[in-house]
Amino acid sequence: MQIEYIFYIATFIISAGFAVIGIMSSYQLYQSQQKATFQILLYQQIFIFSFFIYGIWGNLAIREIIGDFNLSTELTNKLAIFIPVIGIPFMVVSWFMLLRFGFILNGYKTSKGFAISYFPIFISIVFILALLLQKGVLQIPVNPDIFIIRVIVSLNFAVHFIFLTSFFKPKRNAPLIKETGINKQLVLLYFSGVIIYSIALSFYDLWGFISTCISIILLFGVSIFIPLVIKINMDMQPKQSTNYNIDFDAFCKLYEISKREAEVVLEICSGLSNKAISEKLFITLQTVKDHNHRIYTKTGVQSRVQLSNLVREKTGTSSLKI
Repeated sequence: MQIEYIFYIATFIISAGFAVIGIMSSYQLYQSQQKATFQILLYQQIFIFSFFIYGIWGNLAIREIIGDFNLSTELTNKLAIFIPVIGIPFMVVSWFMLLRFGFILNGYKTSKGFAISYFPIFISIVFILALLLQKGVLQIPVNPDIFIIRVIVSLNFAVHFIFLTSFFKPKRNAPLIKETGINKQLVLLYFSGVIIYSIALSFYDLWGFISTCISIILLFGVSIFIPLVIKINMDMQPKQSTNYNIDFDAFCKLYEISKREAEVVLEICSGLSNKAISEKLFITLQTVKDHNHRIYTKTGVQSRVQLSNLVREKTGTSSLKI
């Protein structure tokens, strides 16, 4: 029993360390780059590790506590299902952020319809599973933990497969792939890790507490792969000096900004409001807003200030002309 506790304590320390590394790497990326893409990655790491800490370690802790009480097997099984299920929203949000990150990284626009349809789909899946359990179509095994874990692992695998497919058809010259260094090969390596920890979790009790600890370490370790690799890649890139060799045309080609969008960028950098831009360029206010959204998506920023700073950082000048 003492050896088991030592293993669990060591595993908790290692997994907590992985969580800190993943969140801090994402936070540092966002702080240094000030791009909405890295903010999405930060949220993904926060939500996924919130679920892991609550759903895994919270469940194990409560199991130890209720083990001292003489509870019926039926009640114990219900608690085993109820506790991790409460944390499912954290996991669902982390999956949403992961998909958004993958789509934006590959140059795809994530519309409001994506968010509107995504969450009802998962609510429907939960409802259907609950209905199947109630009708007795699905039978909970003697060990309910295995049932819950395999359901979550299956959904997680499906989400990661969708995430993987976006890297096989990226938009032409997706600039964020070049900047982050996350290409198809690295994502395949990450997906291989997802497969490994999925198998390990599906048979987590094969060797008792030893296989459980190994499964947890694999899960936490693989989950920090993307932010850690991006952080390492960007740290290895040579620091920009004060001598710039990129003009505004090259900036537009780098981020695939059209000629009309380039005009909007220039006016934004000049400090004009959306209304002033629409009047100057003889386009509607909504058209300006649409251009802004596409420009923000392509450059990975989320505000006019960040866009202006990015342009000046890349071109090294505050006076721009097409």
